[in-house]
Amino acid sequence: MSGNILTIDIRDEAISALLISSGLKGNRIESHCHVRLDQAPPDTENPLLWALSRIAESMDTAGATGILSVSPSDVTYRNVTVPFKERRKISQTLPFELESTLPGAIEELVIDFDIVRKSDYSDVLAAAVKTDIVETLVEAAKSMGIRPGFVSVGPVAEAMCIARLGLKKIENFLFVSIDDSCATACIVLSGKLHLARTFRLPNSASGHRPGRLKKELPRLIAAFENIFDSDCQFDEIMVSCVSSKITGEASDREVGDIVSALEDQFDTPVRTIDMLQDANLKMLAGPGKGAGEGAFDARLYNAALGLSAIETGRITPFDFSRSHYFIQKYWHENKTELITTGMLVLFVFVMIMANAIFQVHSLESQVRKLDSEIVSIFRSTFPGNTRIVDPLHQMRSEIEQIRQRSALSGSHGNIPNIDLLNEISRVIPHDIDVLITNMVRSEDHVSISGTIATFHAVDEVKGRLEKIDLFERIIISSANMDNTINRVRFRIRADMAGI
Repeated sequence: MSGNILTIDIRDEAISALLISSGLKGNRIESHCHVRLDQAPPDTENPLLWALSRIAESMDTAGATGILSVSPSDVTYRNVTVPFKERRKISQTLPFELESTLPGAIEELVIDFDIVRKSDYSDVLAAAVKTDIVETLVEAAKSMGIRPGFVSVGPVAEAMCIARLGLKKIENFLFVSIDDSCATACIVLSGKLHLARTFRLPNSASGHRPGRLKKELPRLIAAFENIFDSDCQFDEIMVSCVSSKITGEASDREVGDIVSALEDQFDTPVRTIDMLQDANLKMLAGPGKGAGEGAFDARLYNAALGLSAIETGRITPFDFSRSHYFIQKYWHENKTELITTGMLVLFVFVMIMANAIFQVHSLESQVRKLDSEIVSIFRSTFPGNTRIVDPLHQMRSEIEQIRQRSALSGSHGNIPNIDLLNEISRVIPHDIDVLITNMVRSEDHVSISGTIATFHAVDEVKGRLEKIDLFERIIISSANMDNTINRVRFRIRADMAGI
């Protein structure tokens, strides 16, 4: 999509924010801001509100799509198995499955989930966070003029961004996101998040953080093997350090100690993640202006960059947003029924339109056929009239004119056609082989057409017709041999006398 994206990664000790312009040509970091909450003035009542105000002051957030994350320590993860495949049914039963395992009343929590594996049963990874935490965060963002459109959790967004957009295309890995006070570990297999847990870490000054990771991560793997009843094999272990206390030059040694400790523990390649270098985020240029502490350190913004992939890379981590939650929830729960109903409505609409088009085409064909018949009748009735515009109207006009002229015609104008045919039959001898097929009478002449044996016979018929007193002048309009019947087709015009 095109526009500005504001991603805010919230941790217990610090907040990292990026303003990214997104367009058809790619994405660009316009500005960045990293604010530590312990730097708030002593009389500050709400450090989170103070940090968000600094972000709003340092960035042009007008019109940007806000993507926020709650602190990882506020999110609880659970793996459950339910006897359903449809998201709607899973959503209806999930609160009852989780109620006894969550650290709070189910009605006080916002829950989202992802289906890890489907068979006769569905393996589900659920994430829960207290409703008041989400509401407080959203209201604080709104008070600063930030329009939140998505509320997720940073480490999960990081892991899913690497799984979907990682340049190395590694599908089986253990991802660990570390901040000042806790670590969130995510197990990704076949490119899909299977399990996630957050646990506390000692202070970085104690030197016990690598040891705590060596103790907790095996427990996480054992939990996975127990839940999914399968071995857990990784191609790589990835570490993301998003704490300003452990990413400075003075603390690079601690990061190295963590990497070395994990390599010794798991005998698996371990590396630190720089989202700008390891994920295909299509950033056109380096970061723009910044605010907060120090210069731009890409590792501090790993989670913020992972959150941006919700819009730019279409990843779908957990969403705790109340503004879009119910719409998305309804879509996920009723997606099959909605798609089926939509396809049925579309099919009915297409059938109705096809029938209407067929009916219109059929009616148009009938109209064209009737128009052709009217024109044919008009031409045969009034052969002298070659200009046809509206045949029906013209025929009515011609008939009316004939009626009017007949009322005012001379002594021969009211002679019945039967008498006229009788006169013609009387003067033509029986030995002349002639067949009259058509006779058209107008106010001043009679047109006779038919077939006859020879051209000489045509002249003889003309001479015979000249003896009729009703006719004033006889003209042979046409005489042509028709080889198909071996006879002469003729047309004779006889002008009425006394007209």
